[in-house]
Parts: sequence; structure tokens; C-alpha cells
Amino acid sequence: MARITDVAEVDWTSAHPKREWFEVRQLDQDVYLIAEPGHVNNFLIVGSERAVLLDTGLGVANIRSVAEGLAGKPVSVINSHYHFDHTGGNRLFDDIAIHRLGAQQLAQAAPEGLASGYMAYTRNLIDAWAGYKALDDTYFHLVSGDTLIRPLPAGFHPENYEIVPSQATRLLDDGDVVDLGDRSLRVLHTPGHSPDSICLVDDARGLLFGGDTLNTGPIYAQLEDSDVEAFALSTERLVTDLRHSVQRIFVCHFMRVDNGAELMQEIAEGFQRIVNGDVTYRDNRDCLDYPVREACFEHHSVFVAGATPGPRV
Repeated sequence: MARITDVAEVDWTSAHPKREWFEVRQLDQDVYLIAEPGHVNNFLIVGSERAVLLDTGLGVANIRSVAEGLAGKPVSVINSHYHFDHTGGNRLFDDIAIHRLGAQQLAQAAPEGLASGYMAYTRNLIDAWAGYKALDDTYFHLVSGDTLIRPLPAGFHPENYEIVPSQATRLLDDGDVVDLGDRSLRVLHTPGHSPDSICLVDDARGLLFGGDTLNTGPIYAQLEDSDVEAFALSTERLVTDLRHSVQRIFVCHFMRVDNGAELMQEIAEGFQRIVNGDVTYRDNRDCLDYPVREACFEHHSVFVAGATPGPRV
């Protein structure tokens, strides 16, 4: 089993050599996934006059150089919410926007132990991946190049990982429109995962960037500032407002990044069932090893608090 200080040297097999930390691929016209597979998906949206990077990931590698290399122009940041795995690379940028309810949290120091706790999770993820990959090679053949879990970047020392606060230069509100020149992005305030959570909509192309409001694995509704009833209202609003216009949904976690609009309906119905008490839970643990209860649905699940809610992240 690899020690955490050794994970940068881990290689899975000679048939699957080391890859760059970021997995980059084009999803739509001038829309790029800049993923940290197994951790978080960030999205670059490029217009004729400017480009926006939705979220900056963990901050373990230089996402700015990747984004600007793709965009060919300066890049502004929009954070889907203040949590560290979406804002870790903010310190590399000068222009940062977030919903006004997240600005204060963005500028505060992270809770003690959060950085080391996430690196412990990363160590466990990498350790578990070797066995998963071996089973996939033998039986399932589902893993592709863009879903390979990578060792941490060369030169990165997980014991020194820090979550660095940042300052917003612009505050967003529901209904704001971000003009990129030949395309625009509309801000939808969707509290639930956190009070400041937003989604972005490219109405012209029928694209919805779901932040942590919509996901294809466990949706985190168990944190101290999560609100299950707010989640239900936000997801129902998405269905009501967007069911006839959105064609594709891009999500910020897990490997099924690109989804049809039906995911939105399933998640809204799932949260309504949770609010109504019409679900069966199983015991699980979140990425920081806090106990949770998990409600499972066809294409997603939802974590809610166990005996006590997990800390804000």
C-alpha cells in the first residue's frame, strides 16, 4: 500500500502510463472540461471577447495555464460555491466572481484538518483505484483514458497541501447575465448544497452547468450549511424553468460528466421524496469519513446527515 508521501510515484501498469493531472477535452463549441478525475470537474466557456472558468479545482496544479492555453485570452473565474474543491486554484487568478452569500466564506480560513483530511481521502482513493482498475481490465472494460485516476502531480507534496482563502472581485445574484461577447451565461441561485450555490445556463445552446446542485454520484446534502428542503425547491425550480430548453447537463463530480436533461427531473423527484419521507436509507461515509445516510436512486444518490451533520467544507 502506497504511503501518502509516495503517491506521486504510483503508476498503475505499463499499459497505462502516467498522465497529466488535468484531463482536458472539448464538450461543445468553445466549452472544455478541465477535470481532476476522481475529484472535481471544472469547465472553461470561451466567448469572442472573454472566457470564464467555472471553478478552479483543488489547487494542486496550475489550472490557469491550462485554461488560458485553451482560451487564447484572459480568463475570469466564476465559483459555483465557496467550497475548497471548487476554489483551490482561485489564488492564481485576479478576477473572481461568486454569489454574494459565499464571499465571506471564500475569504475565511478553511476549517482545521480539512486539507489533511482530503489528502487522506486522496490516498485512499489512489489505493482503492489499483484494485478497481485490475477488476475493470479483467471483467468490465468501462474505464477509458479520461476516467483514469492519476497520481498526484510530480513535485506536489500532500503533507504540505494548503487551502488558501481568496477574495471575490465581483458578487453575483440570481438572474445576472455574464456576457462573453458572442455568448452569455445566466446565473441561477440554487441553494441546498450550500447557501451560495449557483448553476450557470447557456440558454442559446441548451447547456446547464450544475455546480454541486446536480450530480451523478452522491449529492452532498449532509453538511452543516446544507438544506434538504432548499435543495428540493432549487431542483424543482430547475425543472420548471429549464425542462423545455436544456439539452445537456454538465456536473462537477464523478465520471459521468455529460448528461441528458432527464437527470434534472430525477434529482428533483428524489429530493421531493426525501422531504416527504418516502425513501429508504443505507449507512455510508462521506469523503472526510463522516457517517451519513444515503438515499439511492437510478442515476444518483443523496447523502443526508447521520447522527450529526458533517462540517462545512
